[in-house]
Amino acid sequence: MAELTELSSDRSARMRVAVISMHTSPTAPLGQQAAGGMNVYVREVCSAFSDRGIATDVFTRVQSDDDPRIEQLAPLSRVIYLDAGRDLDKYSLYREVPQFASRIFNHVLAEDAHYDLIYSHYWLSGEVACVLRPRLAPAWAHTAHTLGLVKNQRLASGARPEPPLRIAVEGDIARCADLLVASTADESQELVQAYGADPSRVEVVAPGVDVATFRPIDRAEARSKIGAGAGPLLLFVGRLERLKGVDIAIRALALLRAQGHVGARLLVLGADSRDADESEMERLKGVASAAGVRAAVEFVGSVAHHELPYFYAAADVCVMPSYSESFGLVGLEAQACGCPVVASDVSGLRSVARDGVTGFLVAGDDPADYAERIARLLDDPELARQMGRRGQLLAQRFSWSRTADRLAGLFSSLAERNAASTVDGSHFHSRVQAGMRHE
Repeated sequence: MAELTELSSDRSARMRVAVISMHTSPTAPLGQQAAGGMNVYVREVCSAFSDRGIATDVFTRVQSDDDPRIEQLAPLSRVIYLDAGRDLDKYSLYREVPQFASRIFNHVLAEDAHYDLIYSHYWLSGEVACVLRPRLAPAWAHTAHTLGLVKNQRLASGARPEPPLRIAVEGDIARCADLLVASTADESQELVQAYGADPSRVEVVAPGVDVATFRPIDRAEARSKIGAGAGPLLLFVGRLERLKGVDIAIRALALLRAQGHVGARLLVLGADSRDADESEMERLKGVASAAGVRAAVEFVGSVAHHELPYFYAAADVCVMPSYSESFGLVGLEAQACGCPVVASDVSGLRSVARDGVTGFLVAGDDPADYAERIARLLDDPELARQMGRRGQLLAQRFSWSRTADRLAGLFSSLAERNAASTVDGSHFHSRVQAGMRHE
């Protein structure tokens, strides 16, 4: 655990950034509760920033009694845990925004810390940044990671649409942040066309993959490591929620087994989530039972990020039937390990997978189409090997080092432009107490 003064007393950093990650910590296990690609993004960017002399404080919430007060992420990066609501869904958590913002500011005052820029992640953290920006830092950058309007355009059957509140908050963020960092050109276009963002304030910066960790491993070694036997093995990695389309993968597995791949199995990595009072894992187990493949589907739960390469390397195919994705980090990791991907043909996955080159992209959500593409790979090991090799080469174009360099350049320019601006302190306090929509 870091000492409180470890970063706050260091004024030698090239730049100091306050990172807001309200609803989940960057060190949380992948696939657990709200933990996903955003956690990886924040952790990797902050670590790379540290290597470049940029200091970051990541502000997140205490979610269990085991959470430390301050956790060292990298030499120049800390995760600071503050009390502001536990065991709440993201919409209930919205009511905690004023309290969370106030506790961030009080912590900053106690340390006499100074920041050049706020970098918020996801719409909840963007609302916190809206509240904090006048006094915490002169510049504000934001990454949405997912957009409510985009999710609502293609919902899974039975999924709840994102509410008007989220759409309104995202609209305000898009119009008010100094810089919007989009992961793909499609996301940039959505911010401008659907949310009214100024195109001059939107920049596309692709996330990366740690190719030192995510690399090919001998399949027999990988299967031995994870306890998987012989036979065709499909893999899903991600949070268990309707958006991810795991039921499509399960039904595709049933079709594959009926068509002759009788030993095919599916490993599902990721912790349960709940939509209202429904457990998604229990729903998926019901889908598997109804399809007659319950014994062939194993729900592994959340897995430490550094253990994922063994699962990717063990699998014949990584299946990603998502209804929407802002960026396909799982697909990128799988390809870095030499595992071909069969994924939905949505913008975030098109940005990392090449149809017919590193795997297959499937239009629509028909399990038969997924089964047909997966069967091509299972029936032709040489094709699967070639696609895996091409995927590995493609993944090497995406590095966190390149992502961090691009962000550092954008942030430095933005901070310099905004450094001369000043804000009346009394205005800040009124907003912390009330928030933007919390009166």
